[in-house]
Amino acid sequence: MNTQLSLRFEFAYDKGRLLLFSLILSVFAAGCVWISYRSVRTGNPFISPILMWPSAALFGLAALSLLVKLFKNEPGLVISGAGIHIASFAAETIPWLALRDLERFQGRGTDNLVLRLDPAVASTLSRRGLISKLPKVLRGSGTKAGISLKILRGDPDWIFEQCWDFLRRAREDDRAAAMKTGAATVFDADLETVHAAATHGQPLFTYVLIAVLAGIYAGELAFGVEAPDKGSPTIQTLLMFGGIFRSSILVDGQWWRLFTAPFLHGNLLHLAFNCVALWLAGRLLERLVGWRWFAGLFCISALGGSIASLLINPANIVGVGASGGIVGLFAAIIVLSFHFRSGSLPTSLRTGAIRILIPSLIPFISQTRDGMQIDYAAHLGGAVAGGAMALILLTAWPRVLPRPRFSVAALTISIAFAVVAAVSLWPISQIRAQVLTNPFSQYFQGQYQLAAQYFAVEAQQDEKAAPYYHLWRYIAQEQGGDAEAVTDLRAEAGKLDQAKWPYPVYKLFLGELKPAEVIAKASGNNDLCEAIFYIGEWHLLRKEVPDARQQFQAASLSCPSTFMEYDGAQGELRRLAAR
Repeated sequence: MNTQLSLRFEFAYDKGRLLLFSLILSVFAAGCVWISYRSVRTGNPFISPILMWPSAALFGLAALSLLVKLFKNEPGLVISGAGIHIASFAAETIPWLALRDLERFQGRGTDNLVLRLDPAVASTLSRRGLISKLPKVLRGSGTKAGISLKILRGDPDWIFEQCWDFLRRAREDDRAAAMKTGAATVFDADLETVHAAATHGQPLFTYVLIAVLAGIYAGELAFGVEAPDKGSPTIQTLLMFGGIFRSSILVDGQWWRLFTAPFLHGNLLHLAFNCVALWLAGRLLERLVGWRWFAGLFCISALGGSIASLLINPANIVGVGASGGIVGLFAAIIVLSFHFRSGSLPTSLRTGAIRILIPSLIPFISQTRDGMQIDYAAHLGGAVAGGAMALILLTAWPRVLPRPRFSVAALTISIAFAVVAAVSLWPISQIRAQVLTNPFSQYFQGQYQLAAQYFAVEAQQDEKAAPYYHLWRYIAQEQGGDAEAVTDLRAEAGKLDQAKWPYPVYKLFLGELKPAEVIAKASGNNDLCEAIFYIGEWHLLRKEVPDARQQFQAASLSCPSTFMEYDGAQGELRRLAAR
């Protein structure tokens, strides 16, 4: 004997809650009527027919429907071995095997039980309530039924667990009976259809994310701190916008870079490849798990890629790109394909993911033509994070459901990721302002007049380094064709102690010493490296590019990395290489 068939649970309406909700809705209806009356008196008669009258009618009908339930003695929900009966939805009891999905949606002030029905069964039900009065064309498919657990007498958790228990047993009995006859179960016959249906539709979040990535790349080009290099943002621009850089994160505490770097791209090809890969991943995964879990998996994978890039890559590498998040999506596809035990769906998922992953790696085995390198550390971190999260997700995805549970948690993860990235715009704007007022940045962008002004400001603020800033000011003035360059330099030279360094460098630019004489007056390694660099600038001002390049190369090898001459040599070499 099947004891489940003899079980029957009836859950009456909580009349106190029904009365409270009815009163609240009545107050809303009355408020709409009052606003309608006031709008006519104040000369806004169109508010009443357009907005207030329909709202008052809606609230009034809802309050009336609750009052009807209040005075009826029938239970609001009945569950038994025969099926589930929702008094406000249909007159008939819905068989358990007619359910394709059983969900619970909880939120602040809400707790709803939602059934998704087989369309064939839904079409046979006699609808109840106000919707039964509508023409059939306006009723919809009727495949979705629900009831608020908050208006029932009983523990909502216990009610939901009993519903699941009845559904599980019904499917187990159906499967056992089918095994005896060799026929397919109702449940298994429907599962492939349910999951196949879930994979239809457009991956809208994927399109939104692609648009966001494209918009951010346009921002990199428009608001970079340096002019684009061959149509691509420079390393300095990527660093300013939030690229992964070890010292910035570990020393300066800019942990927000872990969240901003996945949205940045180094060039148009980098962006295009990632957008195509993201679109392919979205076609496979977003329609399968829903946009909330798709977004959550991307964010978790992107964060894993950022962390791996930080820990594995050399300290001088600036890491950017969404590829860590995208590789994590493909890893998740492979893992989640094992949710399906048979059929064509798991095979197509694995084949699709592998078919995309392998070609995506082949073009980038070596360094790209523009000198940038693919961040394989981010790929690895993204794959590990995405695969691990997918394994956890499998436990939250009962086979009877077309999509995983806890989508609200996934949405929370995505919102938190987006909030951190958005809040990071503030420190990014501060860094950008600092860089734009940096005279060296202006100089290497070719803004010589502006650079000369900022060098003069720096000289006033830093008395110890002032002699060097005045040298840079002179170089910027000469590059910009300022006729006062020599006059200004001579005036500053007159303020220096002629027995101390870097006075000989001043005399070099004033034409009073030759390069060899400046080298002879250098008293130590630091003075020597500075002399080498400024001799390079002296050659560059004289259009002697080969000699200048040789001096800059020597300075970049001999000067400490903390010296402005080291950065200057590196910058000049980059500019000469771009010629």
